[in-house]
Amino acid sequence: MKKIFLIGTILLITVPQLFGQVQLTQYYLDGTIYNPAFAGSKDAYCIGTYFRDQWIGLTDQSGNDVSPKTAVFYLHAPLDSIHSGIGFNSLYDRAGFEESLSLKINYSYFLKLKNKNDKLGFGIGLSVMHKSIDFGMAVLAQPNDPLIPNAVTESGIIPDIDLGIMYQNNKQYYLGLSVTNFLQSKAGIGNISYQQKRYLYTTGGFYLKMVDDGHRKLELIPTFLIKSNLINLQAEANARVEVNNLYWAGISLRYQDAVAAVAGINYKGFRFGASYDLTAGKLTGASYGSLEFFVGFCQPLEKIKTVHFNTRYL
Repeated sequence: MKKIFLIGTILLITVPQLFGQVQLTQYYLDGTIYNPAFAGSKDAYCIGTYFRDQWIGLTDQSGNDVSPKTAVFYLHAPLDSIHSGIGFNSLYDRAGFEESLSLKINYSYFLKLKNKNDKLGFGIGLSVMHKSIDFGMAVLAQPNDPLIPNAVTESGIIPDIDLGIMYQNNKQYYLGLSVTNFLQSKAGIGNISYQQKRYLYTTGGFYLKMVDDGHRKLELIPTFLIKSNLINLQAEANARVEVNNLYWAGISLRYQDAVAAVAGINYKGFRFGASYDLTAGKLTGASYGSLEFFVGFCQPLEKIKTVHFNTRYL
């Protein structure tokens, strides 16, 4: 009973409240996951997906797999004619007996700056989340509680808004600030009033040239992500080395939670990434860590323009 109560507490309180239901080790591979202002900022048409299996091997007293599963899909593109970007994100998340599907449309506007390598953008995301709770999986301290449905799955729809700002220099650094669930919308799910929590995100990264002699190019790319709901705060940092813009490897540290190894390759516009988290928190002995995979593709805008304006097509 104590084990079930502990797992239920962690999954129903820690995951939604501290992580905002989006926990990704390879957050640096696409900025739109946490900040709508990054939509279209790469001057490329981009599409990609993440899959994460968190705390592998975590089971309840009956042996059922209760490890959180997350799947993310995104696409975004620039709208150069109006100095803007547009994008779409979807997030599926299952944690214990909670399940949610979020859909979000992102729009960004970029100010025209003197330096063409610099970009300042503002973004807004309109989201809607469908959340369901399977009360039949809940193990209660007081069985047959009349306030909690028995063996019933209840659901609700929750709309909200995300806001963000970003500044980047394509060759040196980027920085983003955002707030998700700005309205803190709520919905009734069974007899439970579920409210979205507002989260603040700060993310940034630097591109530091180590070697660039024409034959070999090495870059050190440190990044960071800070999350807070103004009650709890979580910080993580990553440092990876990228070789000839072809492949990379590095390490991540999530404070009081996990240490992770990351690696990936670039191939003809495709990016493949993987990470393995070694749990360092309270669940150290209850799971085998976390696995995450990423696949993405970007088509640079310059190449598309070159094809469209080639004289052979006139």
